[in-house]
Amino acid sequence: MAAWTRPPAGVTYAESLLDAQDSPGDPRLVSQGALLVIGAIAGYFVLYLGGTHAVAALGWLVTGRDGAYSDFYDAAVTGFGSPWGIWAAHFGLSILVLGAWAYYRLACHRRLAWLWSVMPGVRWRYGLLCLIAALILFGGYAGVTFAAGPGWQPPPDWVWYLVPIVVTSPLQALGEEVLFRGLLLQALGLIVPRPWFPVLFSALLFAFFHGAQNPWLFASRFVFGILAGALVWRTGGLEAGVAAHAANNLAAFGLALVTGELTQTRTVTEITPLAALGEAGLFAAVAAAAWGLAHVLRVPNRAPAA
Repeated sequence: MAAWTRPPAGVTYAESLLDAQDSPGDPRLVSQGALLVIGAIAGYFVLYLGGTHAVAALGWLVTGRDGAYSDFYDAAVTGFGSPWGIWAAHFGLSILVLGAWAYYRLACHRRLAWLWSVMPGVRWRYGLLCLIAALILFGGYAGVTFAAGPGWQPPPDWVWYLVPIVVTSPLQALGEEVLFRGLLLQALGLIVPRPWFPVLFSALLFAFFHGAQNPWLFASRFVFGILAGALVWRTGGLEAGVAAHAANNLAAFGLALVTGELTQTRTVTEITPLAALGEAGLFAAVAAAAWGLAHVLRVPNRAPAA
């Protein structure tokens, strides 16, 4: 692709890395897409692990290096036993935005605006309305769960946990969406230029990258990935997926904090079939609301003419 190219008019978000002269299914495009996927995954590990360890090491030094660094990391980052762990883990995911931006420009020769949407750029009004709807739905679910749960049992220093949760959860969600529903989805669209393939495969990668989990937890995350990817395809941008992801994380970690179950939520590896079904239903409700808003606002879902 030549420098500073743009998508052909009329293509969907998943086909946005095509050029006007490209023929979908060309072996050259398949190879290019595969290399982009491999590079994006490699970059994920470098940036996430590097960023997380950088902040965790700073926390270990600031808190007096009490014990081995590995023990501090396990307690703070793996189990969210310290506010430093939240800052570290979420920072590692947040900087994926910068990595994706650099990779998109250098390897794909596209301006960042085309990674946000087919407009191109961020459609702020639509994104804000999606965020409000997602906060209402996820927040309502968290409120019902809180009322039926153990009640108010936060740690004594809960405010120090609340700050990084509020500040970094949206940024962490943005980093994951830019990578999985942005860069990877467009790269996968070069391999198979049909929306179903990048949506399903990016969702599979998203669920797999969450680590050890039983089939029902994997299914819940896979369904979230499918719905978020489908929203990107049907609405033409990342706004709905970012809003849903951010609202879900804020509600989940906020609920875990006030009920004293932050470590359990952070380290969860299994859920029941009923819980997976409930989460899938909630994700579907949020997706339906976001799609409805896109329809009402007539949000463009295909690249415009030059």
